[in-house]
Amino acid sequence: MTSRSKNAVRSYETEIEKSREESNWKKVIELAQQLKARSTQHESLAHFLIGEGKLEAYLEEWPPLKDNIERAQRELSDARGYLTLATDEAGNKAGVALDAHLLFGKLNYSCGEYDEALKHYKLAELDTLTEKELPVRSLRIVAESYAIKGLCLEQIAVPGSSRYKQAERETEMIHCFELASDLTLLYLQKTNSPSVRAGPTLEMALQRVPILHIRGARLQNAIDRYREMLSAVESASTQALRLTLTRQLAEVLLRGVTGQVYKAPEKPAGAVAQPGTLSRRREDRTSAGLWKPRKYAGINQFVPANEFEEVILLLLVGEAMAVRDAVLSQSPEFEAERLRSLENATAVYDLLALATLRWGQLCLIVESLERAMKFSFGQEHVWRQRALAAAAAAAPTAAPAPLMHPSAATRPSGGGGRTTGAAVRAHVVLVQAAELRPRDAPLRLLGANTCYQMGSVEEGLELAEAALEIEEKEPGFMLARCYLYVGIGYQMKSQKSNSRLEKQACNDKCVKALVRAVQLDANDHLAFYQLALQYAREGLLNEAMDATRSCLRARASCAGGLRLLAVLWSCGGTGGVGGAGRALHAARLARDHYPAAEWPLWALAALQIAAGDDPDGALATGKELLRLVSAADAEAEPDALSDSLHDDTHSNRDAASIRAESAGAFRVERALSDQDSSESSRRARPPHAAQRAHAWLLLADLCLRSRRAEAAAGCVAEAAALAPYSHLVFYTRGLVHGASGEWEEARQCFQNAIAIHPTHLDSIIQLGVAYYELGWLRLAERALREAAQLEPARADTWRRLAQVLGALGEHEAAADAAAAAIELHPTNPALPLL
Repeated sequence: MTSRSKNAVRSYETEIEKSREESNWKKVIELAQQLKARSTQHESLAHFLIGEGKLEAYLEEWPPLKDNIERAQRELSDARGYLTLATDEAGNKAGVALDAHLLFGKLNYSCGEYDEALKHYKLAELDTLTEKELPVRSLRIVAESYAIKGLCLEQIAVPGSSRYKQAERETEMIHCFELASDLTLLYLQKTNSPSVRAGPTLEMALQRVPILHIRGARLQNAIDRYREMLSAVESASTQALRLTLTRQLAEVLLRGVTGQVYKAPEKPAGAVAQPGTLSRRREDRTSAGLWKPRKYAGINQFVPANEFEEVILLLLVGEAMAVRDAVLSQSPEFEAERLRSLENATAVYDLLALATLRWGQLCLIVESLERAMKFSFGQEHVWRQRALAAAAAAAPTAAPAPLMHPSAATRPSGGGGRTTGAAVRAHVVLVQAAELRPRDAPLRLLGANTCYQMGSVEEGLELAEAALEIEEKEPGFMLARCYLYVGIGYQMKSQKSNSRLEKQACNDKCVKALVRAVQLDANDHLAFYQLALQYAREGLLNEAMDATRSCLRARASCAGGLRLLAVLWSCGGTGGVGGAGRALHAARLARDHYPAAEWPLWALAALQIAAGDDPDGALATGKELLRLVSAADAEAEPDALSDSLHDDTHSNRDAASIRAESAGAFRVERALSDQDSSESSRRARPPHAAQRAHAWLLLADLCLRSRRAEAAAGCVAEAAALAPYSHLVFYTRGLVHGASGEWEEARQCFQNAIAIHPTHLDSIIQLGVAYYELGWLRLAERALREAAQLEPARADTWRRLAQVLGALGEHEAAADAAAAAIELHPTNPALPLL
């Protein structure tokens, strides 16, 4: 009979222990009550179990937070009574008093009685506990006890304590939290169940140690502690914690560690393979003590060498965990969990954006945000981040100039296609993000900028005007920039149009918007630059000069302002010899500011020839330009908004090919180049082939200006080898033939250039000249009138038209054309505007 009773009690104890590990507290209480009724000698154990069950069941529903203190004081009276019974003499004899005191500390902490909690931990002799193997449930109780003791010490203020006492108290808190975090990780490793959670108390303990070290200016100690916790062997129940710790360590490294301050992690002990031995497993797991979590110590473990590697590694690992935990279902019952997982993923993506942009790794954030789309339906923040990243990745790499379309002559055949494709993708994402954020003006400005890069002027202008409408309804800090983008849109639309009335209307709207932009922000050098550029195009040189000076006052190193200053001083009526000298000075100043840019050297050489200087000096400057661009590691010009590194200096001064209408010409050139590469297996082009071709064309132009046709022909041949289907190559080759008197060959070259770029004004004018030299006067008249219609402000167009009309015997019309040429001559600079 006695043996049967003992077996029944043992069966109860086994079932109770299993239920405790599974946190099935309702069953624990029922079994404890049955045990109490069956065996009076286990009454103290039953009291402890009932008190534990009631306490844990309550805390599962109402965590031990400050907001729940009053409720805990009311509803934990039963648990307090049972635990009190377990701490009497019988409880001591039964061996449950120590655990009861530990749970009493947890109960008092939940009720806001921090001093009482510390008293119970003192009675339990928590500080003298020795390390030994503990059951899973006991591990959690001890871990929570150390965590709560540290939290109680943090809550209780000691008035009038010395610095030494405060430091001693902080050391004790850190010790408690470190023990709690180690025991927590060990407990989670032993349970290894996704249903088990650490809970708010243990999670807070895990995060408090690094925070206390940071507060005490011990940054390296905080980093080391994060690394120790992250090197613990992962289990099913530690995944959420690892994501939080990974993100926090990345934040600490991003904010406080740079350069020489950074200390790389050390290789774990035992991770180095002994000579003559082989590792049987990819990863070994080691443990430094009975209360220490197991850690990874594989010989193939990657150890970052600098803060860049560690931050990127942490965030990519964090992103993988966030994506793995993301909730894809859009059902209402999963809304809370979906929002929580999205919030975790968003925090990682924001940090990844900061890190990748800081170190120039845009491709990583773009790929990561594309992966995030599968669980970010309708989430405006993620879409906005993806739009920003896609737009940044679509910016031209050689010369990041958001307000200007890069020259067709300077784009490689393959790279241009990739850039255009990236811009199209960025535009699609920007449109979708703008729909999710109807009041986001900066996002629409970015979309307008992307459209301007693609040559979609009307669509970009529509987005810029939408942004302006938003800012005007709710005035903000972007209002001036909205007017700037609207002005640039009308400026590009004017250049794209072939109708004189439409051109004039767009020019009027452009000036109005740009004037408003400079009125709203007198320190925006970009607005002044664009206004000066517009004035110069309209022939208002005095107004252009005033705006250029304002631009340079706002930013003395503005590349566009320096270039425009040289252009304006080179105009025929701006100052004669003194103006030419000032133009040379402006070009030299630009070269000093931007030694890696090519246009200051070309402008300097062209001005040297125009000013009557030694042609050999101009050619030397041209050769310096060629050496600059031929270097594979040439740096890009840093002034991203006011100028482009590789402007098309041979294109028409107003409707320049770097503007909207160049998109079609660029597509034709790219198509021809792609077909050429598909029909024949040619060698891969050298790096910076397009830039080098541009430099050769500039050098050919300088040779022509100094009357060296043979040298110019050689330069064109070099450029043709690098960019055989560029309209500028055909145009410059036509100039060479014209300089040699080979007008039939020149005519064919100009016609080829126009076939690729129908609105290239210089090619049209030179085609008219070729017709004139061949005696085809009516064709010459037709070509020149077409050029005059495209751009009425070109003096050389009217001068050549007067020459043709005179040869035709139409003297009155010729006189009118000559008068127009004389009137426009002072406004024609020796250098193109762009």
